[in-house]
Amino acid sequence: MLSDPAAAAWIVAGRPSIAQAPPPIEGLCGRCGDRGPTVTTTRIFSEKFTGYDAWPYGKRRLCVPCAWAYVSRRPTATLPMLITATTVTEYPDGRGLAPVLSTAALPSTAAAILPVRSLRKHRYLLPTAQWGHLATDRIVVRWDGTAAERLTGMAWLRDDAGATMGQLDQPAPPAQLLTAQPADTWPRILSAWTQLQPWRENPTLWLAAREITDPT
Repeated sequence: MLSDPAAAAWIVAGRPSIAQAPPPIEGLCGRCGDRGPTVTTTRIFSEKFTGYDAWPYGKRRLCVPCAWAYVSRRPTATLPMLITATTVTEYPDGRGLAPVLSTAALPSTAAAILPVRSLRKHRYLLPTAQWGHLATDRIVVRWDGTAAERLTGMAWLRDDAGATMGQLDQPAPPAQLLTAQPADTWPRILSAWTQLQPWRENPTLWLAAREITDPT
């Protein structure tokens, strides 16, 4: 279970029980496949819960750590979060993740969660977290060195080069942005701008990057 960020967060929280469920009984967890104490999901979620289809081992029972991952962080109450094997750090908004995500690739001992505020339909994020990945409302992406470099470039374009999100939506920088900057910065502007193209083509990831790099 420690290979799972949700389970690590449960341990950091002090291994809490599920208050709204009856005492656990032996069974197979539908989400992670662990055999041990499980609780019935019908006492925790409604039949309209949309995550059932993502569980490979059944729909009716969850181990306590997996059940806690859902009941402890409702979709509308989830905050941006950084999880390690021993810590869980929550932030008031996505900017809190910027120092970590712009420095380097996320290691295999850390996972990041970011609810995208501008999306209308939020999802359970803690159960989707993976080590070395950023989980948002619709996707989970490996946060490698290239992602960190793109985020750093996007922050620089917004903070130092003065690019607006409307400008950044375009595949090339407008002439007026370039001419407003010293000529020796143009190669950096063009390089950072071009590197963002894969994110422009992924609306959810683009919105996530926008929140992380929002100016203070």
